[in-house]
Amino acid sequence: MANWLDVNATKNQIRKLFKEKKESISHFGSKINQVFEAFVFCATIRWYEDQGWDVTIHNPVDKDTGQPSKVVRLKFSTRGKPSNYSYASCQKGDSIVEVRHQLRVATYAERGPYLNANICLDVAVIEPDEDGVQNFKSEHAAPNGWLMTFGEAKHMSAYAELIASFIGMVHELQPHRLKRVRRGNWNKDHPAPFLYVSGTLYATAKAIVKTIEQRRYDIDVYSETTELARGFSVSKKDPAPKKKKSKKRNSGRRKVKKRGTGNG
Repeated sequence: MANWLDVNATKNQIRKLFKEKKESISHFGSKINQVFEAFVFCATIRWYEDQGWDVTIHNPVDKDTGQPSKVVRLKFSTRGKPSNYSYASCQKGDSIVEVRHQLRVATYAERGPYLNANICLDVAVIEPDEDGVQNFKSEHAAPNGWLMTFGEAKHMSAYAELIASFIGMVHELQPHRLKRVRRGNWNKDHPAPFLYVSGTLYATAKAIVKTIEQRRYDIDVYSETTELARGFSVSKKDPAPKKKKSKKRNSGRRKVKKRGTGNG
C-alpha cells in the first residue's frame, strides 16, 4: 500500500500551525468551554421549569439606558460582581431560589466574618435573604447556608482524579450529601450536586462512579452518554427491575452448575 501520508511532514505542519496561530486556537478553545458551561447553566434552569417552578431571567442593567439589558450576559471568569451578570429566579409557592453562574460560595466549615474560604461554582443554586448578592463585590462570597445545590461543567473526558476532586468539593460545601441518603423513599426538591463532563468517563472514573452509587452519595456524574436534563428527571431510580434481572442470571448459573455436577 502506498504511503499517502508523510507523517513527519504532517507533524511539522501541525507544530507550525499551532505556533503561528496559538492565540487564535486558544481563543477558540476557550469559547467551546464557555458554550458548554452555558449549556449546563441553561439545563439546570430547565430542570426547575420542568418541575413546575416559575422561571424569570434577570439581566444586568444597561449603563446607557439605566434599564435591564435585553442581552443575557454570563460570567465566564472567577472575577466580577454578580450584579453585572444574568441569573434566573425560580419560584414555587413560597420558595424562591436563584440560579447563578460562577458565584462564590463559602465552604461549610467557614465561620469567619469575611468568608475567605470559598469556592467559585460553575452553577450555584441559592436561596438568598432579602438583600441577596446584588451588592456583592467580586471577592464577596454567599454564605454556605444559602446554597441549595451546585454543578460543575468540564469540557473534557473524566479520569478518576477528576471524580475524586469533585467528591472533595462536595465535602467542602455540602458534606451531608456524602452520607448514605439515597434510600427507597428518597426524594428531592432540587437536583443533587453534579459534575457534567462533555467527554467520556475513563474506566477508572466509571469504577469510582459505581462506588458512589454503592455508597448512595447524593451526587451525580453525567457525561456525553447522559443527557443532563433527562438525567435529572430520572435520578430517582426504582431498583426493582434490576433485582429481577439479577435473579434470573443467578438462577441460570445454578442450573449450569447442577448439570456439570450431574455429568461428573
